[in-house]
Amino acid sequence: MGALAFALAAAPGCRAKQEVVAGGQPSASAAASARPPVDHLEPGELTPGKAVVFGMRVPRSMSVDRRYPDAAHISGSVTPESVANYVRKRVAVSRVEIGAARTVFPAVKIKGGDPQKTYRIEVIASPGRTKLVIRDTTKPPMTRGLSEAERWKRAGLTPEGKPLDPKHLQ
Repeated sequence: MGALAFALAAAPGCRAKQEVVAGGQPSASAAASARPPVDHLEPGELTPGKAVVFGMRVPRSMSVDRRYPDAAHISGSVTPESVANYVRKRVAVSRVEIGAARTVFPAVKIKGGDPQKTYRIEVIASPGRTKLVIRDTTKPPMTRGLSEAERWKRAGLTPEGKPLDPKHLQ
């Protein structure tokens, strides 16, 4: 029985401990251990899927509807708020426009994408679905050494702003 009493006396180390400081409040280390692990999702948080558009992983619960060289249309049955929060974590942004039906990230750099590219990302609420539209808005590099007339000509216009060839207006 002496061995059993010794084993029971040593057993308190096996039970969960909570450090208490003066005033009956748990200490900071106890509060930190009460937080959920880093690999747990917040309520409504989306997880990355396998599809990648312009260097950004598409949320697992969304699918790529259309993809073009300079744009992608993505949709899914998720809340617009969760999509906007997902995008916010994956882009470098200085300004966000929030409205009733859409959230617009007007000029962003995608953290996993080409750092030379600028994108416009729109999160659009529609009945039962959320649409995510990503557009490459990077301006083409300016060709140096061209005269004013040459620039107009490359744009297909005269220096007065009229079309060079009226037959090719369409």
